[in-house]
Amino acid sequence: MNAKHLPLLEKKEQISAQIFATGTEVSKKNFLIEEIGDYIPGSVMIQNLNTMTNTYMNKEGCDILKHSKEELELLGPKYFEKFFPEEEILFLSKELFKFTIEQDYNKVYSFFQRVRPDDQSDYKWYFTTSRLCKQANNGALPNIMHIAIEVNSLNLASHQISAICNDSSYILKHYREFNLLSKREKEIICLISQGVSSYEISERLFISIHTVNNHRKNIMHKLDIVSISQLIRFAVSFGLVE
Repeated sequence: MNAKHLPLLEKKEQISAQIFATGTEVSKKNFLIEEIGDYIPGSVMIQNLNTMTNTYMNKEGCDILKHSKEELELLGPKYFEKFFPEEEILFLSKELFKFTIEQDYNKVYSFFQRVRPDDQSDYKWYFTTSRLCKQANNGALPNIMHIAIEVNSLNLASHQISAICNDSSYILKHYREFNLLSKREKEIICLISQGVSSYEISERLFISIHTVNNHRKNIMHKLDIVSISQLIRFAVSFGLVE
């Protein structure tokens, strides 16, 4: 890997971890996105995937796009073709569709994209991190929260987001290990942290005891931890259990 790219890659991971932490606080209902959206640097938006409309946009996002949040909601699916290059939307829509179908609420998807408010403006590069949000109606597709930060502002944004989320230091330290976990391993961490035995996990997930024990060994190895108390701290910090 070219050394000159390391600072940007590290900053991407740092921002993703901090935004993950912020999303975890929102999912725990410690605060609402509407309460903190205007304090997060960059554009913060919630999109309803059932109607393909923006249901929330913070003030900075509205200022960047030169539209009110009501106007952006009324655009519906036309929002995507209005502000983003067509070829990028075609690619990103496929990737975000895969991300949505997984329905892994403990995962983020990060990407670079270009944005402009109108045809007379130049495109600017943004680093966007997305996370799924559960709907009250279990049959509906989840909402998706995006936080987009102009690439030139990543350093400043990192400090500001860190100030919002109290537990971001632990999450930042362990975010790389968290990303190594599979969806099944996260599910098993949740059950272990709730005190469910290997036998019960086997019954609930319809897998053998041998498979459960292998998962447990792999989890402890990936996270480099040796005790259940460490595992519970990890699970609580990353929102796998309340």
